[in-house]
Amino acid sequence: MTERAWLMLLMSMPAQPSTQRVYVWRKLKAAGVLYLQKSVCLLPDAPAHRETLDQIHSDIETRAGEATISTIRFENPDEEAALIARFQALAAEEYGEFLGQCRDFHLELEKERADKHFTFAELEENEAELEKLRKWLPKIEARDHFPSEAMNQAREELEACRLNFERYTSEVSDREVPES
Repeated sequence: MTERAWLMLLMSMPAQPSTQRVYVWRKLKAAGVLYLQKSVCLLPDAPAHRETLDQIHSDIETRAGEATISTIRFENPDEEAALIARFQALAAEEYGEFLGQCRDFHLELEKERADKHFTFAELEENEAELEKLRKWLPKIEARDHFPSEAMNQAREELEACRLNFERYTSEVSDREVPES
């Protein structure tokens, strides 16, 4: 038997209204659960995860559903390793999407420079995009239960976005601010 404990949530929700199921699904997605089957999901056992699942359990019951939380351990270490690999694959996919958005951010700033769009409006628009990236990364990290090098790469890329934006801000400032 493995040392690590896991939290398993078994649930069922009424078919209608579908908004109730979607609400619960979004909460579970935000927690970074791994679905083993349609209504069975898993998280590593940790106080924060237990608290999250307890709240979701309450939400499910409030919405006329049924839920059970169990603590389990795997007999076979290879099965547990396969589950950890699935968690890591989910996180890698999210980091990949994030890195793609960072590449798009850099490309957008290069396009602004090439088109000589050094306006306050463009600055605000790109600042909003950078802020989205800043808010997104912690959400991904919160779902990354088995961090890998991808987390560090995403952090480094966010910093590169910040520095690129800082440079663009200076370029806009140099062109927009009238001399006294």
